[in-house]
Amino acid sequence: MAGIMGTGVATVPAATADTGQAGPAQVAATAQLANAYPKGRVTSRSRLAIRSRPTTRSQRLGSLHPGQIVDIKCWTWGQPVRGVRTWYRLGISTPEWVSSRYIRIIKGRVHHC
Repeated sequence: MAGIMGTGVATVPAATADTGQAGPAQVAATAQLANAYPKGRVTSRSRLAIRSRPTTRSQRLGSLHPGQIVDIKCWTWGQPVRGVRTWYRLGISTPEWVSSRYIRIIKGRVHHC
């Protein structure tokens, strides 16, 4: 977990990084990374837009389905959405943002970015 904290970058041991195949160690590292982040459930009634920045005016990158569970990296302040100014970052290497207005935390604690 030391390779994850503080940098925002997941690391895989060099012995498994270049093999081209997912060995047991790489599968375990991926599973550990997936469990390292808090989880949230989409509470919107329709698809929730994923944005490139924490504002509804930024580029739309995709969407999440109602009820979908997502990993949340951190939170920051952004444009208010129905009175809620916090946004959650989903992306690890590429920032992907969703309004926290439509996400309910179901596991863990989300830290500020």
